[in-house]
Amino acid sequence: MNHLLADRITNIKPFYVMELLQRAKMLEQQGRDIIHMEIGEPDFKTPSAIVDASIKFIQSGDVHYTQASGLLLLREKIAAFYKQQYAVNIAAERIFITPGASGALLLALGATLNTGDKLLMADPGYPCNRNFVQLFGAEAKEIAVDASTHYHLNAGLIKQHWDTQCKGVLIASPSNPTGTLINTATLQQSIAQVAALGGCFFSDELYHGLVYGQTATTALQYSDEVFVINSFSKFFGMTGWRIGWLIVPEAFIAAIEKLSQNLFIATSTPAQYAALTAFDKDNL
Repeated sequence: MNHLLADRITNIKPFYVMELLQRAKMLEQQGRDIIHMEIGEPDFKTPSAIVDASIKFIQSGDVHYTQASGLLLLREKIAAFYKQQYAVNIAAERIFITPGASGALLLALGATLNTGDKLLMADPGYPCNRNFVQLFGAEAKEIAVDASTHYHLNAGLIKQHWDTQCKGVLIASPSNPTGTLINTATLQQSIAQVAALGGCFFSDELYHGLVYGQTATTALQYSDEVFVINSFSKFFGMTGWRIGWLIVPEAFIAAIEKLSQNLFIATSTPAQYAALTAFDKDNL
């Protein structure tokens, strides 16, 4: 073991999906025909209008940093999207453009978790989430869920497993990996339960655009005091562009701004200008 490595590295497991993807790519290079079922990525290309917008911006040569929170016009478009899609009013100041949803989660957890804190999350769940928690010296307290709870946490489970070290709850709906959508009543009750316990509520809504036969509900429809993580990767087909967003409670704006300035400076400017086009009617 390398004695120069930080202790936290020993508790962080590899993201095996990426190792599997690497192996699959190697087999493709050898001429094998591979069906990819290892990673959450659309099988269609980024819409040409989005690509063209990025090319046009790059060719302008005016490729500089944006402010740490991201292009104001893009944040305003996201706010308008939430108004149209969910009938909620979100101030653009509460929206931060991030390097993918991973960047959004990094900011949210970095602004809230202390060493020794616990964060409740469902098991099974997206494996990287617990590694993010451990990065800040906190503990991912994974709670086993099954078909009886539709593979989601609920207010009862949250109350049952909460202790004095718990800082909050992370839910993902639609769930990764089960794909189940949280019941609207369960979501509302869970948010209320976490608020009553004095904790933070984090809602991973990456797969909202990929819901069929039902309607996805954002946590923002029930509270302004939640953290919502989303991305252009899945619904908009922009995985490789590495651009997402984070919506935060008003009281956290300054803290998230400060973290973003130091960790990222800013999200890729060409990706932000490309994302502006994603909200055009033909691309939705």
